[in-house]
Amino acid sequence: METILKQALEKCGMTQKELADIIHVTPQAVSKWIKGESRPSVDNVIEINKVLGIDLIRETTRKKHRGNQNMEQVDLFELNDYKKAKDHAKQILSEAEIDINYSHSVYILCERLLTSVIGLTYHQMIHKKDEYDEIVYQDIFLNIEDYFDDGSFDKVEGFCENYLEYNFYKMGVDLMESFDEYTIVNHNFCQDSIDEWYSFSKAIIKNPASPIYNEFLVALSEIANLA
Repeated sequence: METILKQALEKCGMTQKELADIIHVTPQAVSKWIKGESRPSVDNVIEINKVLGIDLIRETTRKKHRGNQNMEQVDLFELNDYKKAKDHAKQILSEAEIDINYSHSVYILCERLLTSVIGLTYHQMIHKKDEYDEIVYQDIFLNIEDYFDDGSFDKVEGFCENYLEYNFYKMGVDLMESFDEYTIVNHNFCQDSIDEWYSFSKAIIKNPASPIYNEFLVALSEIANLA
């Protein structure tokens, strides 16, 4: 995030102090953002977007800005049940230091969402609709990115807010259609992942004024940066 903000300032020909004055924060706060010592709140991100024309949360989840290559990428085939997905989600969260840098409430939200997304990605790999679209481990993080796509996503019949929710809806349709026959290869895993998704959906309160929701969005961007 610090690199993106620094580049945006340079592009606009603006100093850190000028930005601080405009968005009503201290120059020290902006300096810490630039150095990577702290993160702006979502309210500050909104103000930065107005001034610099850059959405920091969305930009930090874009693939081109990912710099951390330390996460050990396992074969997606190995994450073939709910327990393995849950354990690997915890490993990813540990790598991103979510347990250290964020509140317990945010950690639980991230754990629920990430566990369900691992199950979704496994399902997409096994049951991919397009034989030309290869689903691999990397797609776990691409699916996480889809959570941020609500601004550009046309709601499907008025009930899907983003691409991630739509993908879970499609997985739920597959599950429902095969429920009596258990024809889906990963039927139980699929069911557990859907349950985890609904558990997350009930727990998350999408309120821009909520400190927990703001913290969650930033934590989620940190997770996406691991890929």
